[in-house]
Amino acid sequence: MIVMTKTSLRSIGVFIVLWVLSGPAMALDVAVPHVGADFIWSQGYTGAGVEVGIIDLFVADSSHPAIDGNFLGTHNFVKGATFMGDHATLVTGAAVSQDPTYSGVAPGAGWWSGQTTNAGTITKTRNQTIAVETFAHGLDVLLGNPVEVISLSIGLAGDTLATDQWSLGIDHVIRDSGRTITIAAGNGGPSAGTLSGRPTGSYNAIIVGGTGADVSGNPSPDYSNVPNYSSHGPTDDGRSKPDIVAPASWIHVPILGSGWGDFNGTSIATPLVAGGAALLIDMGLDLGYSTNSKVIKSVLLNSADKLSNWSHTSTQPLDFVQGAGQMNLEKAYQQYLPAEQDPGTVAGVGWDLQQLSFDSENLYTIDGVVPAGEFITATLAWDRIVTTDTEDIDDVVYSFDHLDNLDLYLYDADDLSTPLVSSVSTIDNVEHLYYSAATTGQYVLGVKMSNALAGSELYALSWSMLTETIELLLGDANNDGLVSADDYASVQSHFGDTGDVGILGDANLDGLVSADDYASVQGNFGATSGLGGDTTVPEPATLGLLAIGGMALLRRRSAQVLRRRRT
Repeated sequence: MIVMTKTSLRSIGVFIVLWVLSGPAMALDVAVPHVGADFIWSQGYTGAGVEVGIIDLFVADSSHPAIDGNFLGTHNFVKGATFMGDHATLVTGAAVSQDPTYSGVAPGAGWWSGQTTNAGTITKTRNQTIAVETFAHGLDVLLGNPVEVISLSIGLAGDTLATDQWSLGIDHVIRDSGRTITIAAGNGGPSAGTLSGRPTGSYNAIIVGGTGADVSGNPSPDYSNVPNYSSHGPTDDGRSKPDIVAPASWIHVPILGSGWGDFNGTSIATPLVAGGAALLIDMGLDLGYSTNSKVIKSVLLNSADKLSNWSHTSTQPLDFVQGAGQMNLEKAYQQYLPAEQDPGTVAGVGWDLQQLSFDSENLYTIDGVVPAGEFITATLAWDRIVTTDTEDIDDVVYSFDHLDNLDLYLYDADDLSTPLVSSVSTIDNVEHLYYSAATTGQYVLGVKMSNALAGSELYALSWSMLTETIELLLGDANNDGLVSADDYASVQSHFGDTGDVGILGDANLDGLVSADDYASVQGNFGATSGLGGDTTVPEPATLGLLAIGGMALLRRRSAQVLRRRRT
C-alpha cells in the first residue's frame, strides 16, 4: 500500500478548520484531567477492550509514538492512494494518545482509522456513510469485530434537517447497532443556528461543541467559557443541539512526522467525548451493564456541568450553545456506577434502559426525602427510526420512518396529577430536567409516551440528586486552585461585581469584588487547593452557584470550606 501525506488543515465546505497557535498551550495533560478522565483511570478503566473508529478525510499517522501502541488498522473507503493527514492524527491523539505526558481520554482503547476522500474535500457522502456502517458492524477488514465508538470531526456544508443520506445513515446505524457516535458541531459560531451542515443535525448521535475562551469569547485556556467559534444550535428545524461541550481551545496534540502542534476547534472536543464514551463502555463491559448508545448518551448528558448562562425551557430541553453542559467524567462514573434500576422506588442516582408502551407512564420514585434546594437532574434519550431498502451498504437508501414522542415529568409524590416541571419537546429525542426542589419532600420522575406512531419505544433515563462539600480558596479570584498573579487580573476585570460567595474576582469570599480582594490575593499568594473551577448557573438562573471540579472532600490550609450544592 502506498501511503502519502496531507498536511493541510483547511478544507472547503468541511468543518475541520483549526487555528494553529503560537505561545503556550493548555495541552492534553490539562484538558483531559479537566473533564475527569484521570478519575475513571484511577478506578481501573482506561478504555481497554474497547475499540474506537476515527473516520476522517485521510488516515492518522499510525507510526506516531503517541498512538502507535494501540493501533488496529486502517481502511481506505475510496479508490486511489492512501493519504495520512494532520487532522486525522490530532483527533486520534485526543481520543487515545498513550503518551505519558499528553494522554488522550481513553489511552487503553484500540483504534481504527478510515479515509473517506482522496481530494481533501467532501462532495458526496456515500463513502462516509459506508465507513460508519463498516466500523459499526465490523465489516470488511474488521473481520466481524465492530468498534464500540465512532468519532467524526468532518462534515459537509448544508442544512441540518437530517434528511440527507449521511445523517439518516448515522441514525440508522446507531439504532440498529447500539454504537455511540460523536460528531463535531463545527466552528461557525457565535450566531444562533450555525451548526456546520451535514451530519450535525443527526438525532441519535452526540453532537459536540467546544469550550476554552476568555470573557470576550476569544480562544483561551479557560474551559469555563464557550468560545465564539463553537457552532450554536438550534438545527434548521428548531431542535436542541449541540448535546454537550468539551475542551477545544489551546490543545497540544500529535501531528504528522512524530510532531506535536497546538490547535483550537470542535474537531478536538469531539474525540475527547468519544474517549469519554469509551471509558464508560469499558466500565460497563466489566460490570455487565448495558452499553447501548442511549444509555451512554443519557449518562454523559446528565452528568455534564452547566456553565455560565446555561438555559432551557419545557419545550427546549438543552441550551443552544452548550447543550447539557461540559462533560464531567468523574460525575459520569458516579452516574453509571449504580446498577440499572427499573421503574418503582429508585436510589438518588441511577439509570435505566426501559421499554415504554403507548399512552402509559413509567414512574421512578426517588427513595427518601429530598431536601429543599437540592437539584434533581434527569435526562431521557431515545432514537428516531430510520429504515433501509436493502442490506447492501453500497446501494442502500435510508428513509425516515418516525420519531416517537416521549416526555419527562417531575412530580411531588403526594400529587401525581400535576407535574412540578416538565420537558415536553415535540421535535427532539432528548428531554432534560434541571430543578431545584422547592420544598423538602419525596419526588417522582415520570416518563410518558404521547403519540401512537409505534406500539412501544426503548429509552434510556439517567437521574441524579447530589450534594457535595466543595472548597473555595482564599485569594483564588479566578478559581483555578492557585493564588498567583493571574488573580490580580481577575479582580481587575470583575471589579464591582456582586453575587454569591466565590464569584470570579471575589478573592476574599465576601460576594463583592472590591479593593479588599487585591489584599486577599497578596496575603495568600502561592497558596494552592488542587482544585479547578467552573462558574455554573442552576435553574432558576437567579440562584448562582460555583461548582469547583476535583476531589471535593480535600481540605487545605488557607481554604474556607463551604457547604454548597453541586449539580
